[in-house]
Amino acid sequence: MLLAIDTATSLTGIALYDGRGPLAECVWESGRNHTAQLLPQLDRLLGYAGVERGALRAVGVALGPGSWSGLRVGMSVAKGLALAGGLALLGISTLEALAYQHAQAGTPIYPLIRLGRDRFATAAFRFDADPTRREPDRNVTLEELCAEVEDRGLFCGDLDEGAVARIQRALGPRALFPRPAANLRRPAFLAELAWQRLVNGERDDLVTLEPIYLGEPVKPRP
Repeated sequence: MLLAIDTATSLTGIALYDGRGPLAECVWESGRNHTAQLLPQLDRLLGYAGVERGALRAVGVALGPGSWSGLRVGMSVAKGLALAGGLALLGISTLEALAYQHAQAGTPIYPLIRLGRDRFATAAFRFDADPTRREPDRNVTLEELCAEVEDRGLFCGDLDEGAVARIQRALGPRALFPRPAANLRRPAFLAELAWQRLVNGERDDLVTLEPIYLGEPVKPRP
């Protein structure tokens, strides 16, 4: 059994996954209360699913990009569980998990995570037979991203009405979006990617694995 933890943003998610697929999943708006809410929700999820902590073989954790404080909480809990239980630790890119959730053959996908100050983390992905990352994670404005999009693209992730309107103004019908309910970032997809790594015999180092922040330093005033 694998436990997945996603605290990359104010939307927090946990999921249980085994060889049959997702067993249980919980997603909620935690705001900045990751520290107070994560462990109690984890205990509830295990209880509802009838899973003992001793049944866990691995823990998958969202690496970000995302919130500094949120990512630190998720990483700390994941490492603590892995160390205490001798579990495999598997880090998964938040952007990769988002793109994987919305995979459409032949359609470029642009997952978005809000970083603040009107900037977003993103990377271009394309799915044919297998998922392909087309570039590293980047920190951009929506206008900068849209200026580079030459064909149709599916935009998913942190999309409020304002962000959708700005992308539509720039790209018109070339901009595709999931339905609001389908756009919810689900930890079961992160769990599935982590499970694939586990089956392939992979695991990350407890000491060296770190979150991806992708923030820009504040420039001092002259």
